[in-house]
Amino acid sequence: MTNQQIKALQSIGKGIIESCNIDSIGAPSGAIYAALMGHGASLNQFQSIMDTLVRSGFLTHDTECHTYHATDSGIAWANKVGA
Repeated sequence: MTNQQIKALQSIGKGIIESCNIDSIGAPSGAIYAALMGHGASLNQFQSIMDTLVRSGFLTHDTECHTYHATDSGIAWANKVGA
């Protein structure tokens, strides 16, 4: 993976984490997927990105409400990216 690709993925992750931190209700998975799909991401890519962010402890996923919430460590990481 090139530096440019790594930076692009970090930017995507940062944007997702920030969008999941805007409101206490979290960000709906459908809205995140639609935003990524609008930039050419497939369902598989969306799932891979979201699974990675959850596994890394940057997001939590409420499967009942289909929402994602940013964690403190996710917010801290997002604040470092691009700084």
